[in-house]
Amino acid sequence: MTARKVVNADEWLYRRSWPDKKYMNPDGTATSRVFKLRPKDNGELSVDIKSLTTPDKAVGDSSRFYLFELSNRYVLQITDTKLVTYYDPLPDGSNNAHAVIVGMVPEDDIIPALLAKASKRVFV
Repeated sequence: MTARKVVNADEWLYRRSWPDKKYMNPDGTATSRVFKLRPKDNGELSVDIKSLTTPDKAVGDSSRFYLFELSNRYVLQITDTKLVTYYDPLPDGSNNAHAVIVGMVPEDDIIPALLAKASKRVFV
C-alpha cells in the first residue's frame, strides 16, 4: 500500500453541502451537519483542495449545492482528536483535487461544529 500524502497546512479546503435548512443557519453559515460523517464515508470526510480546483468545479452544480471553505491549518490544530488531511485524488481521474479529513468518528458532534464555525460560504 502506498503511503498517503499529507495536505500542507497552508492549503484551504472546499466542502460541498446541500442547500437545505438542516445544513445552513439562518445567517448563511454552515451547520455542523455539513461536516458530520455519514456511515458511507468510512471515517473519511470528503473535501477538495482549493489550490487544485475552482469553486465551480468543487460545487459541481450550484443550483443543487452550496460551497464552504475552511483552512486546513485550522483542521490540523484541533487537538481533542488529531485530524489529518490526506490528498486522495479519485482513481477514475474525475477529481484530482479530492482529499479526505481523517480522525473523526460518526458519533462526534463537537468536531463537525468546530469545522462549521470556522468555515465560510463561497458564493458560486
